[in-house]
Amino acid sequence: MSQKIEQYSYSIKKAKQRKRLSVFLLILFIFVFVNLIINFLIFPVRQNSDSMIPDVPDTSLLMVTPLVKTPKRGDVVLLKPEVKDESSFSVKAADLFSTFFTFQNYSLKVNPSFPGTQCSLRRVVGLPGDTFYIRDYVMYIKPKGEKHFLTEFELCNHPYNVTFNAYPASWDTSIGIVGYSEEYTLKDNEYFVLADNRSSCTDSRLSGPVTVQNIRGKALFCYFPFNKLKLY
Repeated sequence: MSQKIEQYSYSIKKAKQRKRLSVFLLILFIFVFVNLIINFLIFPVRQNSDSMIPDVPDTSLLMVTPLVKTPKRGDVVLLKPEVKDESSFSVKAADLFSTFFTFQNYSLKVNPSFPGTQCSLRRVVGLPGDTFYIRDYVMYIKPKGEKHFLTEFELCNHPYNVTFNAYPASWDTSIGIVGYSEEYTLKDNEYFVLADNRSSCTDSRLSGPVTVQNIRGKALFCYFPFNKLKLY
């Protein structure tokens, strides 16, 4: 009788172990599957600044795809952090779990108090080969092979809005984010990106043009807040 009881207990223990193993493997599969999607297909991004107002509101949520590596004029792109990630392997591994279970709202690697440590959304305005200058925060562009300058809005296929402050006439224009630049011709693989909030955010006017290697992905659409649903 005792032998039967021991055998029954052993069977129950083995069944519980198989169940726990199955649950663990299921969670692991979901974790790997979702991270593959996040890293190679599409992933959510939270906009935590007013750098892209009014078209991308502060605290909005967007879907970004890393599949588009060659942006077009007017595209909203996600730029990689300017500061190189030197986190240890253990921190990177823990960060995978943190971003996964918080839907990328919290990262163990990002310290928001240090500039350049976070990804940033910016709009592609200048393309390789463009010659451009900036006046009153508006970019005037002469595409490669063309003879005349046109505004960024005339050259873009889909409309967008920009924000900038009207400073007093006595304002020292050398202070803050400049609203003008001399003529410059972009080299091959160089893109000029600007914030839609032109008077208070850093972009290519300070850090210079970016390359496709600096671009993590292209914004597809904004899905929250619901009254701001928008395709990009």
